[in-house]
Order: sequence, then structure tokens, then C-alpha cells
Amino acid sequence: MTAPGIRERIAIALTAASVVVACVFGVMAVRSYTQPASGVVADAGQGNVSGAQGGNGASTGSPGTGDATGGGSSGGGSGGVSGGNITIGGFFDISGPVDSSVERDTVRAYMQAVNASGGINGRKVQYVWCDSKYDASSAHACAQYLIAQNVLAVVGWTAPLGENNEVRTFTNPGIPVIGGLGTPNEFNDPLSFPVSASFLRYGTAIADEARAIGAKHPAIVVLSDVPWVRPVEANLLNRLTADGVGYTDVEEVSATQASYTATVFNLQHSHHGPSGGGAGPNYQCAATDRACPDYVIAALDPFSYHRLFDAMEAANWYPHVLGAGLDKFNVQKSYDREIAGAHSLVPFLSPYDHQGNATVRQYLGTVQHFYPGQFQALDIYTQHSWTAAMLFVAAARKAGSNLTRASLVQALNSIQSFDTGWSVPLSYGPGPHDPNRCFTYTADAAPNGSWHTVSGWICP
Repeated sequence: MTAPGIRERIAIALTAASVVVACVFGVMAVRSYTQPASGVVADAGQGNVSGAQGGNGASTGSPGTGDATGGGSSGGGSGGVSGGNITIGGFFDISGPVDSSVERDTVRAYMQAVNASGGINGRKVQYVWCDSKYDASSAHACAQYLIAQNVLAVVGWTAPLGENNEVRTFTNPGIPVIGGLGTPNEFNDPLSFPVSASFLRYGTAIADEARAIGAKHPAIVVLSDVPWVRPVEANLLNRLTADGVGYTDVEEVSATQASYTATVFNLQHSHHGPSGGGAGPNYQCAATDRACPDYVIAALDPFSYHRLFDAMEAANWYPHVLGAGLDKFNVQKSYDREIAGAHSLVPFLSPYDHQGNATVRQYLGTVQHFYPGQFQALDIYTQHSWTAAMLFVAAARKAGSNLTRASLVQALNSIQSFDTGWSVPLSYGPGPHDPNRCFTYTADAAPNGSWHTVSGWICP
């Protein structure tokens, strides 16, 4: 079949998938979200992106999803470009308490669609990856593996425990890093090109939102086993105090923590005392005030949110919730009253109420097409990964036929007002980058995730 014929088939399949997705979201708005039909997957050999696994994991990809199994190419040549191939990569926490395989597959879906449409300036993209296992040592081993694979760039990686430490492992030998969670080191290196807001800004924005929605005495729960979260926590607490919001308790938890029963008990009862009243970081709730704390501010991963809300339901305790990235399909559909009225902070437009947005349609349709089994696992962090993939492809095309790490970095630094379609425009230049400083807020009007956007862009 000719290349135009392939493109036409892919375009038809993605359009059909987008229609199915739009219907599904309409049903979801009335609390009956059902995974859409898997549709037609790519034929063998069409748009394949290699799914290599480094020495820290076992799997090499999934047959039947348009993914090529087996070992990855080193890319050859200088900086991951050899002949008709471009090799990029990333590492992801997959085995362990956090499963970021959906972020990996979001990047791969984007690249498979690009390959099916002719590639980047005639070259096909190969994507090599490694399981960092929610472990800092494994993350470093993954970084070394990707360097040995001679990748052109790291694109869309997602590894909460190891990602921040490995930024300079890549940038020191000149490998640009595109995307990521938004950890502090990603904003302090001229070869790092983040696409989301810094988590330090999340702390400020969540505190300001707490004040805006009338939280008087929230309790707070944050991850403690991710070192880079410490400055985020400090930023949140300092801003709450500056905003005049007195928090009652701070609970630090681990993503490996099996039960949040004791955590929820402490959130309910710590710092309750007979004095009551006042404001500031040691605000005391009156012993008889059952509405205090009035909010839980949560800064957790999607899987820890699930354990927190299960414990809240078991305790029959339903304060309002304020957090970030609460809208993960396959986790939240088991929630009940826990997220009714919740507020969630996001740096990208929510797919829940922006089905007419072209980027949302392409994102949902492409992932549904290539990796239907991952569709319900999509979340705010897959939006990070998709945006990183968009930025990489735009810069690689701009770099032209002479694609090297140096020319890719030059092209990235020349990008101004890049229209992602679902965030504020992104601009880059020489030096460290901080292109996305804005958030919107979504609120849940009913259990199981009827999210709707309640603000325009807010840029603290």
C-alpha cells in the first residue's frame, strides 16, 4: 500500500475513535463512563515505535497494539540519528506503587501516529524505554541505559522518585530533556525543556485557591518519600500562612503505604483542642467543631489518592478536597462522596469538558487507537507526556534534515508562543526555562468525576 493510503487509513481510524471518545465523555457526564470499543489497531509494520526495555525490567511491549517488540536500536551515528531513523527515549516507574506505563504509551502513540504520516522529515522515530521501578538507583541505571542507546533526546519521561536527580545525568553529555513531571531541576538547566508548570508553583497556586474558595482550616497530606516534594510542601505552607489560611495538621505519607486509616484519623483529630479560634500554622479547632478541618489539601499521586479516599469513606468523613490531578479515569470511577465538590488544579485544559478542543480530540483518539487498554488510565500526567511529544516533533521538524542534539536544542530555543491547544503558549530561549506558569481549576459536581472547569488561566 502506498504511503498516502496508509495516512488515509490512519486518519479515518483516528476520526472514528474521536467520535467514539466524544460519545463516551457525554455518557460519563451522567456517571456511567464505559471504556469505548478498541477499534482497529495499526497493521503490523505501520507506524511502529520500538518498545525496548532496559536491564531493569522484563517486558518489551505488547503485541496487538501497534507496538514493535524486541530490543531497541542504539540509533547509531551522532546523537540518535542514523539514516532513516531517530532514536529517542525515556524511563518510567512501571513496577512498584506507581504505574507510569500510560505516560510511556502516550508518547509512543504520538510517535506511532507521526510515523504513520511519514515521520519527521522522512525519518521514522524509534522510542526506547526503561522501567525505573519507583527507585532512585533503578532510575540512574535507566539513565545510563538510555545514554548507551545514544538517544537524541529524552521525551515525556515520568518517574517521581528518580526523575529529578537524573536531569543532569542526561544534560551533562548534551542530551536534551523534553517534558517531565515539573520537578525543580527541570527548571534549572538550559538543556531541560519543561512543558508543564513547576511543582513549586503548584504549592503557591493551591494555597491561593484554598483562600479563594473559602477554606478556613484545612488539613494537609503530602508524599514524603519523594525528596523534591519538600520544597513544594514548604512553599504551600508558607503561602497558606501568608494568605491567612490556618492549617490544622500536616501528614506526610509514602506512595508505598498500604493503608491510610491512621493518616485519616490524624487528619481528622490532630491539633484539635479546647482553645479553638485564631489563625496561623498552629490553628486549633474546637473539640466540638465537627466541621473542622473543613478541607483536605492533598498533594499525592493518583494511586495514593485512591487509598486516601478509601480510608475517608471507611471513616465516614467527607470534607471538601483540594488537590492536583484528581481526574484519573480508572481510579476515580470507584470514588463516591469523597470527591463531590472537590477542586483540582491543572496546567492543561481538562478533557472532561473540552471535547471540542482539537488537541483533546487528537490526544484521546490517538491513544484510544494505538493503546485502547490504556485509555481509561489517562490523567493529567499523560497530558504532560503528549505535550512533550508535540514539542519534540515540532522542534525536530524545525531543525531540518541536519538533525543533531545541537540543532535540536537550537530549534527548541527558537520556539516562541508554541500553541499546544490546551495550555498557555510556550516559549523558550537560552538559559533555564519556565514556560508554563498558569493553571485552571476544575470542580467535581457529582461523585465519580463530573469535572468542569471553573476558572480561566490563573498565573501566580
